[in-house]
Amino acid sequence: MGAPDNPLALRARKLGITLVERSWIPSSRRAHECTEYARAEGKIDAFHAGVLRAYWTEGRDLHDWDVLRAIAAASGLDAAAMQAAVEAGTLRPVLDRRLAAAHELGVNAVPLFVIADRYVVQGAQTADVFESVLRRT
Repeated sequence: MGAPDNPLALRARKLGITLVERSWIPSSRRAHECTEYARAEGKIDAFHAGVLRAYWTEGRDLHDWDVLRAIAAASGLDAAAMQAAVEAGTLRPVLDRRLAAAHELGVNAVPLFVIADRYVVQGAQTADVFESVLRRT
């Protein structure tokens, strides 16, 4: 990220998006289990947006319960219930199934976009890549 010619950083800067550079990558497993809780509670969009903002823009640690509880509360979730469900391992099998299904389909990058149930765009791509795919649909 720190390289002056990093394509992702250049695109973000051009779009006015702040990306935080970090020297370490936190484990996101806990955040993914929390996301499954948010999905079950019908709050996945708000929670996911909060996770992305916390990680990319604010440089927060997605393994930290204080961070995850704050995102949950801001998303209208019961943060204590979410933490209890994750710590009890309730959501582990759900996430494991989703990860296995993704790997079976060849998913190996995030973000991933499926367009018209036919085309897959993996990773942070430029607008021209999406335009090219959309012209094919």
